[in-house]
This record gives sequence, structure tokens and C-alpha cells, in this order.
Amino acid sequence: MRKLLLGVAASALLATGALAADPVDTVQPTFSSAGFDWDGFYVGLGVTGGQWSNTESFGLVDIIAGVNVTAGDVLFGGEAWIGGYGTSFGFTGVEGGLEGRLGYLVSPEALIYLSGGGQFFDAGGQYGTVGAGVEFAVTDNVSLDLEYKYWGVSNNGFTAHSIGASANFHF
Repeated sequence: MRKLLLGVAASALLATGALAADPVDTVQPTFSSAGFDWDGFYVGLGVTGGQWSNTESFGLVDIIAGVNVTAGDVLFGGEAWIGGYGTSFGFTGVEGGLEGRLGYLVSPEALIYLSGGGQFFDAGGQYGTVGAGVEFAVTDNVSLDLEYKYWGVSNNGFTAHSIGASANFHF
């Protein structure tokens, strides 16, 4: 009888151990973002407002085309644009420009950058520009950009300051 009780007790312990085994592992979903792809071509639409040194204000609406190349967290880019302008003195016309950009990716979706280039007007005004901006990825292929520019002395003697914003569509 004693052997029978020991056998039943041992069987019970072995069965209890099987019931107390580790619970079934549940798979938790993991999300990883590869980050925004800044490399390649983009096109966009931009608006800019500014003030020339002669107290005349101006506005620009531009179609933008550019290209970026990244090396680690550093971005090298070039941008060209063409569009229309209007001034507070009633002048309107066509303008455009070219600039280079050197940026740093503070996160996969956020860029800070310096820019430099030239701005050209059909009325003959030509400016050297330097600026700084921030650009944020808002979807897999769209970024929003905000940039300040200083427009150096031109052939007409004016300088300017401007703030511009653009929405860019990356390919």
C-alpha cells in the first residue's frame, strides 16, 4: 500500500510539474522604421515673403526641383526653382534661382541645413543668397521645408530678407 501511495504521489508531482511549465510565449509585434529616404530627386511648390532694403515687400510662388545625396547623417543637395513674383509697389514678373544645400539629419525624419546660391529676376535684379532651414518628412515621400534667406547686395544695390515654405514630393 505504501508503494502504491508513493507511486500516486510521484505521478501527481510529475503531472503538476507539467501543468506548471512556462506559459506559451506570445509574439509581440515590433515596428521598425527604416526612416525617410532623403536620397534622390524631388519636386515641390514653394511660397516666400520678404522685404527689400528699400522697404518694398515682395512675394514669390515657385515650382521647385532638386536632388539630395546622403553620406551617413550628412546631406548634400542642389535645388533650382522658377516662379512668379509680386511687390508692394505693383511690380510683377518671373524669377528663379539655384542653390546648394549642406545639411545634417538630426533624426531620420528631420533635417537642418545651410544653403547658398543665387536669385535672378526678369527685371534684371540678381542676388547672392545665404540661408538656413529645417525640413521634416511628413509621409513616406512628402517633406515640408521652412527656410530663412539673406539676399546680398545685387546689381541694383538692394539687400533683402525672406522666409519661405515649401512642400516637396520625393521620388
